[in-house]
Formats: sequence, structure tokens, C-alpha cells
Amino acid sequence: MTESWRGRQVKLINPKAWFLFLFFLILPVFSAGFAEAHTDLLWWESKAGNRPAAVSRKKPVRLALCRGKFQHVGHDENAIDGAVKPNSVNAWIRSPDGAVSMAGLFEKDETAAFDFPSGLNPAGLNGLYLIGAHMDAKPVDIASDGGNETVHYYAKYLICCNDKESIDGKRPDVFFKDAEKIPLEIGPLDAMDTVEKGSCVKAGCQQARKKHRMKVLYKGLPLAGAKVIMLTESGWKKIVKTDADGIFSILPVEDKEKAERCLYAVTYKNPSTGEYHCSSLTMLVTAPPPLWMSRAKSFDFWAVIGSGIFILYVIWKIYRKIKQDKKTMFAFENRRIRRN
Repeated sequence: MTESWRGRQVKLINPKAWFLFLFFLILPVFSAGFAEAHTDLLWWESKAGNRPAAVSRKKPVRLALCRGKFQHVGHDENAIDGAVKPNSVNAWIRSPDGAVSMAGLFEKDETAAFDFPSGLNPAGLNGLYLIGAHMDAKPVDIASDGGNETVHYYAKYLICCNDKESIDGKRPDVFFKDAEKIPLEIGPLDAMDTVEKGSCVKAGCQQARKKHRMKVLYKGLPLAGAKVIMLTESGWKKIVKTDADGIFSILPVEDKEKAERCLYAVTYKNPSTGEYHCSSLTMLVTAPPPLWMSRAKSFDFWAVIGSGIFILYVIWKIYRKIKQDKKTMFAFENRRIRRN
């Protein structure tokens, strides 16, 4: 269809093209808005408290699934919907040798939980274990467009096992890389450095006021341009975006002297299916080192140390010179007395 305008033939835009243009224009807005609201998340919570420790057969730990809004300290805990039924969740454990097995979930305090290690969830190797969960929620109208969208929730947790009787695993990882189980996932790249150095206990921790690198994968491939939210118990929040390789850097802020829970969350909408995927990773933010240790890495600190050492060296040389002069004078006086 055409129309004449000032003697020119102008072709009208196809209504379907307009619709597709507007759809892809507002799609990122819907995805970002859903992610930034973080009112309905799924995450693992350790019942051992906020302390980075290795588990063993003698010291197992209980993990429970929470759903709702990640809570700040002192806020109303009733906002957490703890009704996560074990039969509505699939959970897996990836061992340090790469083997993946089902986690034996049971209901405790009205939510899905499991003990690790236990008879249902054994740990045969030392090293880093990766816990994952997948739950499909009922369709909801996320985009406020009158239609219901399907939402898939994923939650991950890193835990270290250390038994004197066991040997170390050779294939630890912070990603499942399994599109069937957990298509969307977050993982700390720096954690593998600590694991390779033999310290898997700190793999699930991040130090405050120190830069850390994270990565987001969708179906095993880096997800570029994804908005990731980091939340802490103290109420600190940071929103970052992944680069072309699905990587982002973050500097957690924490001024307390103890560790606190933090949660990474990312949401992605598959444009071909219209389904939402929301994934989380629970970690600990540990307190920063003392101020003097931070300054120990700076130039000013070493300049002061160097100056102090130099001053001590000068004082020692002067003291030694005075002592030698006194010794020389004493010998001279003895000789003079003997001559007299």
C-alpha cells in the first residue's frame, strides 16, 4: 500500500515489522526490571552459620532452599516464602572428579533441605563440591502484557569437603555446564585459583574491598550483556553487566569484622521461547584484612619501612663508631699510664 505525499510515493511500514521492533526494544527492559526487583529468588542457605569451613563425615552441614526476597539484617523475615517442597525441586551434586549425582532432599522446617555428607549424599573425595537446584514456577505475568510467562529458577552453592581418609579429586569446577539441568548459572573465576593452591575452603568466599571476577553462562556459553545483581545481608546492593565473554568484575563492600551472606542473581529471557530463567549463587563476603596489612601492599608503607631501616642503620654505625673511639681512647690511656 502506498500514498502520495508532496508528489512522492512513500511506502507504509508493515504493522508486523513495527510489532517486532517494539517487542525486541522493550524485551531488555522487562528482563532487567524482573532481575532488579529481586522479589522472588531461589537460593541455598547454610545452617552452619556464616563461617567458611570445610565439611567432613564427622562435621556435616545442612543446606536448605529459600524462596522469596533476599533478606537484609533486621528486616521482616516473613517475606521469605519457605514453602519449597522437595518434590518440586531437582537437586544435584557435582563431585571434584566431575561426576554428577542426585541430592537426597527431605522436608525440614517447611522447605527442601539435605545434609552433606550423609548416607544419602556421600562424599568420596576431598575437594570442591558444587550443589545445584532447579525449580519450575507457575506461569506468571512478568511483562505485564496480559500473558503468563514460564519462569525457571536455579540455585547454586559451593562447599568444600576434607577428610583425612579420602584422596583429592582431579576435576573440580564451579560450573555444571549442563543445559538440561541448569542452563543459566553464575560462577566465581577466582575460586579455581584457590582450589588449585589446595585451599578449597575459601572457594565459596570473597574478601571485602577486593576485586573478584565472575562469569555467567547460558547453555554452556558466555552470556554477554547480562545484568547481575549482588545483594548482601547488610543491605548493600550492586548491579553490574557482563562483557562480551560473559565476565564481570565486582568489588564487594563490607565494613564489619565478620563474614556475611551475599547473593548473586541474574535473569535472562529466551527470545525464541519467551521463557524466563533466574539463577543465583550464594557466597560469603569475609571481612577485609586489618588496615596495616592493606597499607603493607602500598608504596608508602615500604617507603616508611625503608626509611626506618636506614635510620636504624645510621644509628648503629654512629653507636659503633663511638664505641670504637672509646675503646681506642681507653687503650691509649693505658699505654700513656704505663710509660709514665
